[in-house]
Amino acid sequence: MADLKLLTERIVEKEKAAIRDGIEKAKKEAEDDVQAAEAEAVQKRAQEKEAIKAEYEQEYTIKKNTLEIKRRNDVLAIKQDLLHKVFQEAKRELDQMDPSVFKTFVAGVILRFKSDEMISVRLGEKSADAISQDWLDANSPSTMDVRLLDETVPKRAGLLIEKDGIEYNFLFEALVEDAKMSILPDISEELF
Repeated sequence: MADLKLLTERIVEKEKAAIRDGIEKAKKEAEDDVQAAEAEAVQKRAQEKEAIKAEYEQEYTIKKNTLEIKRRNDVLAIKQDLLHKVFQEAKRELDQMDPSVFKTFVAGVILRFKSDEMISVRLGEKSADAISQDWLDANSPSTMDVRLLDETVPKRAGLLIEKDGIEYNFLFEALVEDAKMSILPDISEELF
């Protein structure tokens, strides 16, 4: 009977050891699962944090770029307005040119043409009182036939020269517009 008792005790001990091993194994698996879940949660939080950070950085970059574009557009609008005012002032000053300066200008324009040609001069309305046919006769080469037309160009200053059916535009508004592109870089550099 003692052998039976010993055998029973051994079986019980063996079962207890198997149960203890199973419990230890289950504890270990549970601990591993908890650690894996914690690591996954930490990684997920880090990813969410990075996603939020990236989203804020993207929003910041967009807002910064939008503000920079608006600032550049505002500066450009101010520059364009200033340039417009500069050219308007140039046109205004030319429209109000002193008659003696205008006469010098007209004499220079006439000398661009050959002295044996016939040309017609049509003045802008704002320049009509500055010269007369007598002045043209006295200040043109004697071999050149220069005629002052009665008709003026409404609301303009300067003159048009007509020769052989071709009209040469020396109206100040047109001269400023023609010169605008060539002098714009110099004016921009000086102003800005």
